Amino acid sequence: MKRISVALCLFVAACGGEADDEPTPPPVAYKDMTLQQREVFMNDVVLPKMRATFAAFDAKYESTMTCQTCHGNGANDGTYAMPSPQVPPLPTEEEFPEYVKDPENAKWAQFMMDDVWPQMADLLDVPMYDHMTNPTGFSCSNCHTIASIMP
Repeated sequence: MKRISVALCLFVAACGGEADDEPTPPPVAYKDMTLQQREVFMNDVVLPKMRATFAAFDAKYESTMTCQTCHGNGANDGTYAMPSPQVPPLPTEEEFPEYVKDPENAKWAQFMMDDVWPQMADLLDVPMYDHMTNPTGFSCSNCHTIASIMP
């Protein structure tokens, strides 16, 4: 009888016992997360998804993409400040057409606009920039500094 009681206790414990009647709380919007919640979200959700996106573009990112890739020194000092001065700066809007004449810049710009920008906006659950309808939306300047490239 003692063996059956122990076995029953182990079975109930393994199965979790009674069902939890409390509803699952709704997910917290990124803008409302604490720093600790953001760190967990970035490590568990954003980094793996963006690593896969970048690795599909360039396989080296499978093994090299870390928090520092996007947050630069902010990942080291714990501020995670964005935009990061360690991410390559982008030219001003007026200089952008000249910038993308370089094939490497054009390739990266297309990848960022087609894949990275909409995916990050979606992951952060924020609307994307649109110069006509949403001039304060998520844009390149949330990650990149903007600087003149003209001498």
